[in-house]
Amino acid sequence: MAQSDIALNSLNEWLEYISKTHPSEIEMGLDRIRRVFGKMTASENSNSLKPKQVVVVSGTNGKGSTIGLIEAGLISMGFSVGSYTSPHIRNYNERVKVNAQPISDLALVDSFKRVESARADVPLTYFEFGTLAAFDVLFSRELDVLILEVGLGGRLDAVNVVDADLSIITSIALDHTDWLGTSLEAIGLEKAGILRPNGQAILGENLPDSVSQYAKDISCKTLTVHQDIVRSGQSVILTEGVGEKSYQGFPNIRLPENNILIALQALKTLFGKFSQNGKSTFSYRSIIESLSNVKIEGRLEEVKSKALDSNHRVLLDVGHNPHAAKYLLGVLEGLKSSDMVVNAVYSSLADKDVASLAEILSPVIDTWFLAPLDDDRALDIAKLESAVGAFTKNMLSFGTLHDALNSALVSRLDENGQEPKSITLVFGSFYVIDAAKAYFEGL
Repeated sequence: MAQSDIALNSLNEWLEYISKTHPSEIEMGLDRIRRVFGKMTASENSNSLKPKQVVVVSGTNGKGSTIGLIEAGLISMGFSVGSYTSPHIRNYNERVKVNAQPISDLALVDSFKRVESARADVPLTYFEFGTLAAFDVLFSRELDVLILEVGLGGRLDAVNVVDADLSIITSIALDHTDWLGTSLEAIGLEKAGILRPNGQAILGENLPDSVSQYAKDISCKTLTVHQDIVRSGQSVILTEGVGEKSYQGFPNIRLPENNILIALQALKTLFGKFSQNGKSTFSYRSIIESLSNVKIEGRLEEVKSKALDSNHRVLLDVGHNPHAAKYLLGVLEGLKSSDMVVNAVYSSLADKDVASLAEILSPVIDTWFLAPLDDDRALDIAKLESAVGAFTKNMLSFGTLHDALNSALVSRLDENGQEPKSITLVFGSFYVIDAAKAYFEGL
């Protein structure tokens, strides 16, 4: 039974509680969350408001950065925007934002209380509980646009109880195969579950055919990167209404072109939905400027610290699968020079394809610094060593990520007695980035 009278007052107390309310961390299906969400919105005390536009974003990689870009662009145009993303890096509040600002502990606690009261004897997973609390917070604000990130898959993800006015699928790669299927076509079909009949969707590059076929079957209109959304140098073609228009300029930001093009088209599409109201002016130049200034945590985020100088750079990235590794490889190849070493501080959860990731990145990484994650789902250090060690001889292991970072950042002289320039890539999961941020905050 739900304990509506439980004496929980702090956000941390609630997070600990909801982590224990369901025996499984993941349980796919919409029945539980639909029942509770229905009760919450039907309540006489409900203060739910319908955002003017709801955007739902799915994909294997690129969801968070795409949402960050859309969010920044909307704010620059004067729109009010809420967002729900997961997981977080440092603080749970990062998941729920209004105009890019994390919501307060008090607002989240109040919403957790309302979820607890409404759920009665319905068991909710940690993600379902948090999703309902996010809905409660964000649906009580007067928002022009609400952006929701799918946690896992699409069709059966908790976020999918809300109908999207605009659906986005960023990319599809082999990940979470135990839950979503072992082929790209199967995974694509699961993620396509966020599309709606007669709706609108923006699709990333090179998606499996199952996505476009499903969209066709339900008469969902699609715009696709490299087909309807095209970049040629500094020129970008976006679709608007029944035609296309070419714009000049491209954001100067270190993120995949695919994600940037999706965000630009989403901004143009959303603007078109509001343009009749005279809400704002679509200024492509100002949007490019706003996107170029976006800093997205954990996406090739460069650390700024007194402990580092211009010859020693540290990049943080949450990339954790082969698809992300291929992008990181290209970035590192572009940054590495003949007088530079590249170090990798890395760890992984147990369900990731570490071997394929290591095979992709080892040609550009001089030394790997490995450590286990402090989490029940962490990959055992011996298995981590075995998977990475199959592709490199330059590998060091440590008991903690703190120790691995300490070692990776020690200045080492080359064979000529000179101190080489260095890039240290810290990556592998949100847990790795959390540990890295805590480390640098202490310097």
